[in-house]
Amino acid sequence: MPSLYIIAQWGPEAAERCYGPFVTGTTAQTLDVNVTIFLMMDGVMLMKKGAAEKVKAPGFPPLPELITTFLEAGGKIQVCSNSVQFRGIKKEELRDSRIEIAGAATMVDDVLKHDRTIVF
Repeated sequence: MPSLYIIAQWGPEAAERCYGPFVTGTTAQTLDVNVTIFLMMDGVMLMKKGAAEKVKAPGFPPLPELITTFLEAGGKIQVCSNSVQFRGIKKEELRDSRIEIAGAATMVDDVLKHDRTIVF
């Protein structure tokens, strides 16, 4: 199965840009692509409980629904360990227990393991 690694850095302050990784990820899943999304910088804020519910962009489905659909289809979400630490986010504050806190070494290793990488 082909694989795609998506790196995203946009948080709630850039609503439209928040959708890119999840629209791309769920679309790739419909094409039988294994997808991992790595969120860093302000992007980690999207995984804090209640944050995605506040992000709205015309023409897009609710962001929490996209996130849930992505995870339920087997997608993997990683959040940057330095970025969550910088923002004071604890593991128990993440919206779903399947979200992994991962460091730069994990990101680099996963980029090398996946067939393609996209950066948002």
